Amino acid sequence: RPFVPDGFKRHCKTFTGATHNAENGLLHCAWSHDGTMVTGGSSDKVVHIWDELSTEELYYLPGHKGCVNSVIFHPRENVVASGSSDKSIFVGELSS
Repeated sequence: RPFVPDGFKRHCKTFTGATHNAENGLLHCAWSHDGTMVTGGSSDKVVHIWDELSTEELYYLPGHKGCVNSVIFHPRENVVASGSSDKSIFVGELSS
């Protein structure tokens, strides 16, 4: 627990919607610039985006043919990019 101050819980929220087990692991997470959304790249070949406050899954973005190794939000715009082991990069604008 090196980054958790004394008296604080390490586990605060659970985001559901993505299947993760020994075969389908969560590979990369990122927060939006305003902290309202969390995204996760996964070996299930899908980008998942959740509302940070309610933990509701907002977007389920399939399309990659390989594991999603990296996902990132644009620093100012409502745009997300994902990179996969299928050697593709998808960039998409999220609805406001």
